[in-house]
Amino acid sequence: MGMEEALDRYFDAWNAHDPEGVVASLTPDGTYEDPTTGGPLTGAALAASVSGVVTGFPDVAFDLVSCTPTSETTAAAEWVMRGTNTGPMPGGPATGGTIALPGADFLDYDPSTDRLAKVVGYFDTATMLTQLGLRAHITPVDTEPAMTFGYALRIDSGRDAVPGAFTVTWIEIDPEHDDRLRESTQAIVMEQLSEDAGYLGSMFAVIGRRHYTYTAWTTPEAARHALRGGAHGAAMRDAHGGGYGADARGITSVWRPEVLNGIFHPGPGRSYELAELGGQWL
Repeated sequence: MGMEEALDRYFDAWNAHDPEGVVASLTPDGTYEDPTTGGPLTGAALAASVSGVVTGFPDVAFDLVSCTPTSETTAAAEWVMRGTNTGPMPGGPATGGTIALPGADFLDYDPSTDRLAKVVGYFDTATMLTQLGLRAHITPVDTEPAMTFGYALRIDSGRDAVPGAFTVTWIEIDPEHDDRLRESTQAIVMEQLSEDAGYLGSMFAVIGRRHYTYTAWTTPEAARHALRGGAHGAAMRDAHGGGYGADARGITSVWRPEVLNGIFHPGPGRSYELAELGGQWL
């Protein structure tokens, strides 16, 4: 036995989709880390991480391009990770995208146990996201306590009526409940888009644990009806029942606009009525 066989056991376990086998290919206190792990993983945490990859990419395989010893107990391996994202990932639902992601591992071998003691993997996360059909967004560093950053999206309903009401809601949840909230949010949006009940569009923002929704409506009555019934009402009952975790908390509110100014353009007199917007207000 030797380092070459230990390396084979490690990569064979990955290609066999065997989380426990990956763990067993390392020493009892052996560690693995890559740009997505948030630091070194070992034991059960490593097995869970490997299982997550296999869940997201059931056909995942690592093609070993080269593996070069750099000393008697260290080596550098170049590989290409291949697979199709047909299962859920920590960041959201499956995209259906196929990846051919190049990367490299730097490995330490422990002769006394004939196992790997340390694996540090490197790959470009932006390349991975692009191959999956996703965008990588770069945000500034938070300036606590006054300023924190996140990401946002907009729903275009194609309805251009002038709003008569707005709703502002937010819910704070831990990351493990994000997928459940996304499913609820999608159900709410699809329900409102399929009904002619005063829905004019939404803007969503996520900053830390807090998920915001800003929605425009034709009337306050339409807004209140949507908050209480249908998919939103079901999501609220789920939240009250602990479906988003015991630490979840949030608010809902309905607002009447006091002033809605016209559309401005550069230059004197370049202002138009909202009805001339020719698109969604929010």
